[in-house]
Amino acid sequence: MQKIVVTRTIEAPIGVVFAEYTDHERLADLPMVISAKVVVPGRAEKNGLGAVRVVNGGVVVLREEITAFERPRLMEYRIRQSRPASTHELGRVEFTEVPDGTRVTWTTVFGITNPILRKVEPAFSVAFRLIFTMTLDQVAKRAVAAARKGR
Repeated sequence: MQKIVVTRTIEAPIGVVFAEYTDHERLADLPMVISAKVVVPGRAEKNGLGAVRVVNGGVVVLREEITAFERPRLMEYRIRQSRPASTHELGRVEFTEVPDGTRVTWTTVFGITNPILRKVEPAFSVAFRLIFTMTLDQVAKRAVAAARKGR
């Protein structure tokens, strides 16, 4: 199993950062993502608790369910289906107010189930760390812009 933790401070209010991060379909803005769709809306809001999103990265496809949604402090998800096949123990994104904005801590624990691909599991970990960093870079740009506009 691989554990990844990525932390980033974003110079925008917690509510704005949370809203930008949880806009699931904006994952398609990333260069390595072909599409990102909410295929089952959440119970109380589209991107909230119970929502199911499918992220197609070509080689990697993830079907994820939002399992906790506590605006504006926490979102958790579980990968329910993936290509390549994997086990997923935890997907947790925590948002904390800090003096210079919002600290985002993204943690995931996963493993590849295919015994051949398991040998390159550390490479998947490096790739996902990079993807998480790029995602938070995009969230930061959008959140800072939205905060400047007063949203």
